[in-house]
Amino acid sequence: MSGLFYNIGFFGAKYPCLVFVICMTVTGIMSLGLYNLTVLTDPQSLWVSSSSRTYQEQESSAENYGPFYRTNQFILAYQDENWVNVFQKDGLKVIYFLQNIIRNRKVLIGGKNTTLDDLCYRPISAKGCYVPSPMDIWLQDPSLLDKDEDIQFTTLCTESIDVNQTNIPCSDKNGIPIILESVFGGINCEQRVNDTQPCDHCYIQAKTMAVTYLLMNDEFTKKDAEQWEKEVWMDTLDALNKRDYAKLYKYYDKSLMPAPREQLLDQYRVAFMAERSVSDEIDDETNQNAWIVVVSYFMMFMYIGFAIGQFPSKIYNGFTLGLGGIFIVAVSMISSIGMVSYFSIGLTMISLEVIPFLILAIGVDNMFIITHNYKKQKHPTVPERMGYTLKQVGPSITIAAICETLAFLVGSLTKMPALQSFCIQAAVGVFIDYLLQITMFVAFLTLDEQRKKHKRYDLMICKQDTNYQIKEDRKLIQTFFKKHYSPFIQKPACVITTIIIFVALFAISCVGITKLQVGLDEQVSMVEGSNLFNYMTLEKKYIEIGPLAYLILENLDYQNQHDLDLVANLSNSLSQLNETVQPPIYSWVASFNLFIREKAEWTTACETQDIALYDLPTQLKRFLGVRINSPCCQRYGICGETFEADIVLNEQGYVKTSRLRFQHRPIHNSAGYILSLEQTRQVIDKVVKEAKLKDNQKVYPYSMPYVFYDQYSYIRAVAITNVLLALATIFFTMTLVQDVVCAIIVVLFVFLIAFNLIGTIWLTNVIFGGFIIEINAVSVVNLVTCIGLAVEFVAHIVIKFRLCEGKRWERVTGAMSTMGTSVFVGIACTKFIGVAVLGFAPSTLFKLYYFRMYILMVVLGAFNGLVLLPIFLGLFGPQFSIMNIRVKSLINQSDGTNFSSQAKRKTSQY
Repeated sequence: MSGLFYNIGFFGAKYPCLVFVICMTVTGIMSLGLYNLTVLTDPQSLWVSSSSRTYQEQESSAENYGPFYRTNQFILAYQDENWVNVFQKDGLKVIYFLQNIIRNRKVLIGGKNTTLDDLCYRPISAKGCYVPSPMDIWLQDPSLLDKDEDIQFTTLCTESIDVNQTNIPCSDKNGIPIILESVFGGINCEQRVNDTQPCDHCYIQAKTMAVTYLLMNDEFTKKDAEQWEKEVWMDTLDALNKRDYAKLYKYYDKSLMPAPREQLLDQYRVAFMAERSVSDEIDDETNQNAWIVVVSYFMMFMYIGFAIGQFPSKIYNGFTLGLGGIFIVAVSMISSIGMVSYFSIGLTMISLEVIPFLILAIGVDNMFIITHNYKKQKHPTVPERMGYTLKQVGPSITIAAICETLAFLVGSLTKMPALQSFCIQAAVGVFIDYLLQITMFVAFLTLDEQRKKHKRYDLMICKQDTNYQIKEDRKLIQTFFKKHYSPFIQKPACVITTIIIFVALFAISCVGITKLQVGLDEQVSMVEGSNLFNYMTLEKKYIEIGPLAYLILENLDYQNQHDLDLVANLSNSLSQLNETVQPPIYSWVASFNLFIREKAEWTTACETQDIALYDLPTQLKRFLGVRINSPCCQRYGICGETFEADIVLNEQGYVKTSRLRFQHRPIHNSAGYILSLEQTRQVIDKVVKEAKLKDNQKVYPYSMPYVFYDQYSYIRAVAITNVLLALATIFFTMTLVQDVVCAIIVVLFVFLIAFNLIGTIWLTNVIFGGFIIEINAVSVVNLVTCIGLAVEFVAHIVIKFRLCEGKRWERVTGAMSTMGTSVFVGIACTKFIGVAVLGFAPSTLFKLYYFRMYILMVVLGAFNGLVLLPIFLGLFGPQFSIMNIRVKSLINQSDGTNFSSQAKRKTSQY
């Protein structure tokens, strides 16, 4: 192996331009895969495996009922938060004003004027759009509102607001009952002195009022709906917040109500979200964070220029070489993306944000290792010095690169798409960067040496100063580590202090690993102050209604008593989940069984005197034909029309698939969503298991959030599996290329860095409060990244220690004064400077999951790799052996292959 590395270094220094052309050609071919690039931005395609149970259930639901509708909601609140009750006539008129504009505005799509009516969701065919709103109580009629002398009494729903008495009290124009919690937020009940039954009457006072628009989300209307959301929905509501009243008045139809005065509108604000808001927020966040990433790279570039050369010096600075190193990182990133794109592996924003930092950290470390070792070489020609440089450091760099690459590759075995994509991208990127470090960087270093030889300026190579005197490189860092740092860490006080810190960190980590929460706060991924962030703040604080959910029943026989009992048991079991399910369960089966009951009091009103004479398809047809405004529905609550969207019939008219509807209790955090999913799934699975369904029968719960929160049921297992597989890979690799003892030490300290990271994350959560770091796909990606960085902090020092002669502490001094300095200067300082800038990012996600986690990685890596590891090696490190002497002899004395010997003779005057 030493001969191979000698030849690589020698050839790269002898023919730097040729090596550069070859590298650019190969990476250029790899980069052509960018034409096949797919960027994954849809949250579901990022976090949900297509093989997961929830994904399969969602697909089954969509196959029967179509995709889940698009949700758009705005919340009206007073501008002054101290004002208590927004539920006033003025507030309702502002609601009507906004709804009127949204309903009337048109957007030109495909040459056609498109309005809300073209896109909205209609749960009942031949009825209007379903838009739950406080104004539904007055049937969207402002004249009825004006005539109402007591709007709070009206919400008690003791009588119909409609003078014709054709609707159930508190139902909208379609006859659908109004759920007050869905349109009022922050509800308080005002008790009136003259109320004879104060316990039964809640005279509503509300902090907020909400209006929800549901749009179709099928493949034919999705694009149109996205455009409508942007140009009508978001534009209208944004105009109110920006006080652009001219735009609002332009689209308002004042035939039923005069437009509210500007002074009235000034009192209110709206917080709103659209179905597209999350993806828009990701785009905005990426754009806003772009500048901070650029600044971070610039700071790292400046540091490399200072540290890798002799600063200050117009010729011997390292900025040109640093620029070459940054260029290699960029080429590695682009070619790795292109390479994986050949295999149709999508790219995620996490990969774009994390992998460049990872490659730069590893690459810069290798740059410093190669450069510092090159400066120590005394051979007469540049190719010889470069050959011996790679012969000495190549094995260490290669071992670390192989460990990192394989550690990331095993991480790709996970079924989570975003993590899988990241691991593959990282593995390919790290390995390409390694190959370019030992080839292209060698060429850059050679060309830089030629520049220095001819006394050309750093960066401005056209300028030359032939009289410039070479300054002696004082090697301050190496001297500090050898003369001061290594003796310092050997002192008993330092050893004892380090052991105390180690024990404390280990104890904190043991606690933290059990305390870290699972999930991802939605607001963390949003820019503070954005429309979506403001909406989520009000929604969490005031909205007291949970997500809609369904119990889907496939291929049940509704003439079979066993299956009917199953439906009843499922409904009863769900209703008993008081912690997560809000009664009642809306069951078409229960309503249908009432409808077909013989000699019931509603037989005449429902016209079912002869219902028993008909077969099931006919009974179902008649049941679904019961209109909301019919006596059967109005008097007895048997409203078949409301279940029309819940029943899918086969060609013979029998039920193929049906669903029961229910509402979860209010959920305001990830833990609530996870609990709702787990409890619902557990109780249904238990009932189904006892019922012993046929092979073609399926029963499962479905709610739109389930598919996003299902990942948290196994995210801990994913994290543990990835870490263990990565550690196992590092162990076997180190064992094969070094020895078992070396492998054990490296794996132990890599594990400690990752383990301490978990503990300190929990500790910082407790100390700083506010938004916290949780266990989710982003933090798991960072944990895998930590494994890769930890190898850099540990492996080089351990390998160098094994090759040094003398007593343990003497070998520690030798390892720290060579590899220790490169690790400190090349990875610890570089990453710290680059990551510190991220603390100024506008994104909370960046501040938590990149700034805070990466700072902890660097600090823990430096402590374990540069403090605890040398003390451990000084106390318990393996003795120098005959094998070490042989390896060192091969590295220091081998002249490489015949090619290198012949080439040396040809370049004696180089």
